[in-house]
Order: sequence, then C-alpha cells, then structure tokens
Amino acid sequence: MTEVEFSLPEPELEQYTWVYENEHGPASQPPLTREPGFGPPPEPGEPPSRLIINGYSYFRSGPTGEMPSSFGLPDLGEATALEAWNDKWLPQVDALFDELSGFDAATVREGEWREVLDRQAAEFRRVFAGVHGECVLTSGQLARDFVDAYCEVLGEDRRDDGHAILQGFPNQTLDRAIALWELGREVRADAELRAAVEDSVERGTSVDHAPFERRLEGFLEEFGHTIDAQVPDAPTWREEPRPALDLIVRYADKPEDASPSRAADAQTARRKELEAELDALAASDHRVRELLDRLPGAQELLPVREDHNTLCDQRLGAASRYRWLSIGRLLLERGLAEEAGDVFYFTLEELREALEGGSAPENRTIDERRREQAAFRAVQPPPVLGRPLAVEVSNAGILRGTGASPGVYRGRARVIRSLAEAGRLGDGEILVCGVTAPTWTPYFAVAGAVVTDAGGALSHTAVVAREYGIAAVVGTRTGTRAIPDGALIEVDGAEGLVRLL
Repeated sequence: MTEVEFSLPEPELEQYTWVYENEHGPASQPPLTREPGFGPPPEPGEPPSRLIINGYSYFRSGPTGEMPSSFGLPDLGEATALEAWNDKWLPQVDALFDELSGFDAATVREGEWREVLDRQAAEFRRVFAGVHGECVLTSGQLARDFVDAYCEVLGEDRRDDGHAILQGFPNQTLDRAIALWELGREVRADAELRAAVEDSVERGTSVDHAPFERRLEGFLEEFGHTIDAQVPDAPTWREEPRPALDLIVRYADKPEDASPSRAADAQTARRKELEAELDALAASDHRVRELLDRLPGAQELLPVREDHNTLCDQRLGAASRYRWLSIGRLLLERGLAEEAGDVFYFTLEELREALEGGSAPENRTIDERRREQAAFRAVQPPPVLGRPLAVEVSNAGILRGTGASPGVYRGRARVIRSLAEAGRLGDGEILVCGVTAPTWTPYFAVAGAVVTDAGGALSHTAVVAREYGIAAVVGTRTGTRAIPDGALIEVDGAEGLVRLL
C-alpha cells in the first residue's frame, strides 16, 4: 500500500495551526474535485485560510482550534431563514439539480468546454454559498443566541431544555428514516420477502420480489440521491442500494417502539411541554416574553439544517457526480479513458485539455492515482498540522467533548471511519466516528449512543441524537483514535465525557 505522509506544502506555514475539517469535509476528495473550497481569497501577504492535503481539507485556526468566524448574518428582509430556504433557494437548488443530473456531455460543442465547466462551477458555488450563508448560518446563529438567552433567564442547568425546545419538527431526514422503517415493517411481516432482501444484500443483486422492488424504486426515486461523505467517486443509493437494503433488514428486527416516528413524537411532546411552560411564565416575566418572541426563528434550526442537508448538499453532490460520469462516458467513447469512472482521477485542468485537445493522462497514471486515493482513505488524517493546539489534558481514560444529547449510556464502541463500514455497527453499540452527515441518520435508530471527533451542540450529530433520544458527545477531536474498536465505554451526554471502562 502507498505510504501516506501529511505535511504542509511550505515551511513557513508551520507557524500556523491547521485543523482537519472533518465536520464539513470528512473524506479525501479525488484529484478532480480537490480545491480549497468556498470563501474569500487571502489578503496579500496573508496565508490561505484552507489547505487541501492528500485530498483532506484543513483550515487555519486560532490556538484553541476554532474556525474563524468573520461573517455577519445576512439581511433577509421580512423573510425568515426557513422562508428563504423554501421560497428563494430550494427552487434554485432544484433547477441546478435538474441541469447537472440531466447533463449530456455529447451536446457540448468543440471549444465550449472551458466555458461550460466554469459556468457550472460558478453556479454550484453561488447556490451552495447562498443556501448556507442565508439559511443555515442564520438559523444556526438564531438557535445559539436563543439557547444562551434561555439559560440566562431560566438558569444554566436548563441548557438541555433550551435545546429540547428546538426539537420535534418534520424534516427530510426523518421522512427518509420513516420510509426505510415502513419498508422494514414489510420485510418483518413476510419471511419469503425477508429471504429475498437478505439474498439481495449478500449478492448485490436486485430483490427477487416484484411488488417490493417497485416500492423500493419509489423510495430511491425520492431519497436515492444519497452519497457517502460528499465524495463524487462514491456511488449513490440509486446506483448501489445495498446500504438502504441493509438498513431495511436491520429495521425489520427492531420492535415497534424503536420507530423513528415514535422517537420524533416523544421530542415533539417534550417541546410542547416546554413551550407551555414559557407561555405560563410570560404572564409575569418580560424576559420570558422576549424569549417567546425569539423562539420561532430559533425553531427553524431542525427543518433548515436537515432539509438543506438532504435536498441541497446530498442531491447536488449526487447531481454533480452524474454530470462527471456523463463526461467520463464521453472520454471512454473517444478512447481517452478505460472506464467512465476514470474521470475522477483527472485533474480539472487535465480534463479540460482532454475534452478540447484530445490529450489525457496515461492509463498507468490514472491507475496509480486510484491506488493513491484508496491509501488516503485508508488512513485517519492527523487532527492538527503545524503549531499544536492549546488543549485541555483530560485524565487518563477520559475524553472530553461537548455534551450534545443528554443521558448516560454504557456499551461497546464501534469505530466506523466511513459509511461503507456502517454495517459493522451492532444493535445498541456506540457509534464512534469522525462526524455524521444525513446519510448516517438511519443508523441513529441502531446505535445506543454516538461519539464524534467533530461538531458542536447544534451540529447535525447533536440535533439528530436529540431527535432520537440517545446520548451523544461531539467534538472530542481524537475519539476515533483514542477509543479502541470494541472497547467498553460510558457516554455521558450531559457532561460531555466519554470514559473508557
């Protein structure tokens, strides 16, 4: 296997702290899509804010590892973050999805490729930045400000309640989990169907059960644009439905009270109790009345975060993959690639040259890059490069993070480095991973608790763990390194502690 070394590209960059951005860029990108990402260019004489090292994203941080936060909230006028998402940005996301997923490389005339690819990239950046800048960042900031104000009025010991009053709203990732659950109920009730689904998972073939196969196709039509870790060279569920089928079988073994909808109903009930408490207190406390005024904006956190994750991040990542594969098939027809998937191992400039000039990297170069990419993804990137972080040292056997979802849970740790390994997670085991994304959400109904390297109290992991009612500690930085696979651990989701037992 190729030996992997993580080093900064220039010696002068060693004076800065570079933190692996495993929350938003958890996997190594292939050569085609390795770029610093979004954000303004550095000022003259300043170092870059991001680096791409072995396909992984690192950001320049302060001494404690925080990402620079210099962006003010946008002016949405009379609209809320959720209204901006539904009315302004979702139609643009849908239009871009249609354009990219339906892209036919054969229709591009000679001499137009650079313009076409640059225009697509600019539109992708514009839409992606707009959704996150106007909707996601706004709803997140309003939620953080509300929880802090809630604790100022009712006491710091009520922080869990401050988070809980933001939970229990319909959202796309919950809808997907419920759809999987309902397919699992069908499998549970029909031994012949279960055998057919298990055989399909084992052999990687379609399910030999026509009615179920039609229902599965309907599910994939709506939710199949799911892609692991936002890497374009990974197949979506539509292309490779085995992960969905594996979850369906797992859900078939669950009792009825483990339903994702029941967990969501429990969070809705708790939220309504907390809302009623505020209503009662508001009659005699103006500070509580102010909290109630701020509450609707803060409560947009869950639907904005989960709907954009599913309908923007996942779908646009999948659509971009479909676009690249269309180009890959054109390369194959022109004798410039051995298979369509080779396109991911071209650099963007090499791709432009191949499409316009007919010159392409040699096959052995593509093969070497493919092996190198596999090696990059087989290692755990160092959490920090350059100047070390000023971090608090915990007692031996204790990891400290952020308490994301309350509760104390003991169980076996299952260290999962990518969604491709998620099938190893046993029922009731503790999911330990770098970070979770919407693709991981259905596994929250399998796990007993969750521990992640990245994330904060309002991260995807935290929000979903609270929705499922399981303990979670996020932002441990080194959980996937420090916790041995299969170890007995205790997760204290209130205190933000993980103890190796």
